[in-house]
Amino acid sequence: MLCNKIFTVLGGDSRQGALAARLATRARPVRVWGLPRETLPETIEHFADWREAIGGADAVILPLPALPDGSRVSASPCVSTDAPHITELLELLPDGVFLAGGKFSPAIKQLAEEHGKPLFDYFEIEELQLKNAIPTAEGAVQILMREVPRTVRDLAVAVTGYGRVARALSDLLLAMGARVTVAARKSADLAIAAAHGCQTVPLSGVGSLVQLAEGQAAIFNTVPYWLFSEEVLRRMPAQSLVIDLASAPGGVDANAAAAHGIRVIWALALPGKYAPLTAGEIIADTLLSHMEKEGLL
Repeated sequence: MLCNKIFTVLGGDSRQGALAARLATRARPVRVWGLPRETLPETIEHFADWREAIGGADAVILPLPALPDGSRVSASPCVSTDAPHITELLELLPDGVFLAGGKFSPAIKQLAEEHGKPLFDYFEIEELQLKNAIPTAEGAVQILMREVPRTVRDLAVAVTGYGRVARALSDLLLAMGARVTVAARKSADLAIAAAHGCQTVPLSGVGSLVQLAEGQAAIFNTVPYWLFSEEVLRRMPAQSLVIDLASAPGGVDANAAAAHGIRVIWALALPGKYAPLTAGEIIADTLLSHMEKEGLL
């Protein structure tokens, strides 16, 4: 059923295009600025000026991340006009408009509060995080298949951490026949990993990481701090492959890895790179679910 809310989608990449297309199945009209016109369904209104696009809107949706440089909304390279600065956007946006985006910094949230325009950060929603774990896991396996000239079946791989992404990744690797070892700190996580069919190693220091690296075709890191320090990396086998999925600052000392011949692939934002259509639809569904719960639709 179509709702009578006007959605404006500003900037971003192909995820935002998929988001707009998904919203267009539930709302009329959906407006877009900052994306190639030819990639959008005909039912979506395309604007050359973002200021016109937000006029009369009930909801304005920013990308993920919303402000890559900390101040301006990202846009497709095909857009030559100036991108919205967050300060101007907050000043022009009427009160009561639902404003959402991904990965807002505390400073930007504070700025929005000062303007009386609270932000909804959809990246913080558990529903989205859980759904995003699937394309992240699939993208990580795609990297593995590109980098290792063997089948995933019977391949020995390790995963550090056992959060949302690590669980989805471990389950996918197991389903493909890999021999998976999970290293985690919490005994409960190790018990769950073992119940799913993984070998387990307590993550208890340098020695455990060095032991973990032996005989592995690749190590997937999901822990967002420097587990793989110089002390660890210099004791790992040369040409070990670490695929780092952790958010910034990551989990590997880049300089030490290079010095000791350890191959590192930083694999951030995999949903947007390997499954942008699915990633955009996940954001749209999360937004619509939240707005329905809040009585905004």
